[in-house]
Amino acid sequence: MLKRKLGLAVAAILCVGLMTSCIINDNRSNGGDNEVVNGIDYKDYSKSTYSIKVYNESSKNVVCFQNTPREANLISGVKAGATVGLKKNSLFDSTHDFILYVVTEEDYLANKNDLSKLDNHPFASLYAYYNAESAEATANMVYHISKNMGGEYYILINNNTNYNVELRQNGLYGESLAFAGHNTVQTKINMMGGEDYHIYPVFRKYSRKYGEIITTFPKYTENGKDYPVAFSFSLDDETYSQEFNVSKWFDEDAQKASEAATAAYVAIHNGNTGTGASLYKGGTAEALKTSTGGKMINTDKTLIFEVPMVDLGNYNYSKSVTVSGWEIGTPMSTDRATLESIEVEAGKMYYIEIAGSNYVNLTAAWKKTNGVLDADETHFEDEPLTEFK
Repeated sequence: MLKRKLGLAVAAILCVGLMTSCIINDNRSNGGDNEVVNGIDYKDYSKSTYSIKVYNESSKNVVCFQNTPREANLISGVKAGATVGLKKNSLFDSTHDFILYVVTEEDYLANKNDLSKLDNHPFASLYAYYNAESAEATANMVYHISKNMGGEYYILINNNTNYNVELRQNGLYGESLAFAGHNTVQTKINMMGGEDYHIYPVFRKYSRKYGEIITTFPKYTENGKDYPVAFSFSLDDETYSQEFNVSKWFDEDAQKASEAATAAYVAIHNGNTGTGASLYKGGTAEALKTSTGGKMINTDKTLIFEVPMVDLGNYNYSKSVTVSGWEIGTPMSTDRATLESIEVEAGKMYYIEIAGSNYVNLTAAWKKTNGVLDADETHFEDEPLTEFK
């Protein structure tokens, strides 16, 4: 029996593409143009040039920073219930991952003369990514500030490890509730009470080699099966807080955790000399997205797609999954190249090659050597983490 108090997993398999619910498709109305309130810029920049989009589901007006609450790191604000494009300033001059550090309007105004007082106590903290090379990818991503933020209760994250930790609700692919960068301590985030939380931690990092966000998770192995680290609790008048000490997941002898992949990866290279192409699932009109929002694979370019593993129930996730119904094509034609069904394993990279000279004669196939599917170990753990400053 596991010593951990594990939450009931209700996460379902997501379709290939983005696998974190902190990034969502969203068509909600914005909070108004050209709004400056108490010196805070609440303008929706999505109608012109913007950095990233944010949906604020909470009941608070918020102010967003990059990495830390400092005036030099200020981006712009989001009103309660609004979806806006944040201002694109000098912080966004290159492709990079960062912490979207969010504070309330009240806290910002009360501490404007010394924002360091807000260190380690964000209203919300999200792992985010800015793609300077693709306006399409930027437009495909919306970061979600949960309605569960801002109550009188709180969670506390001590993360003196070399992992970036994100806490998700109800499963490995569930809603993002909090994020703490590597080697940080006492990150305090206030949460709403009155409901049960079933928290699954995941680790996130930007792979410069592949240009994608990589997600792994801490696991326990018991009786030959792997189980994600998970915690169930409620926040109420008897339990005001819940603390997470990341290093303990790895240090305890009885239940020492290790890192495991949440997905397989497929690198699709477009060798068609006449057109870009996209990946589709089962005849659907909407192209699938990468973890960084990319959909269009331009000529002689490569995009990498995640293939999430399946929730088998009882805290158990599959180690492989069958990929079926994939098609390669363009919006210009309903005729697409259909790929054969294959089984892919978590933590491995597979390859698809697109060929042809235009969209009419476009073909696509899995790369094989002597009839055997090409597959490589990913070794994402060898890549360095971003220093969030």
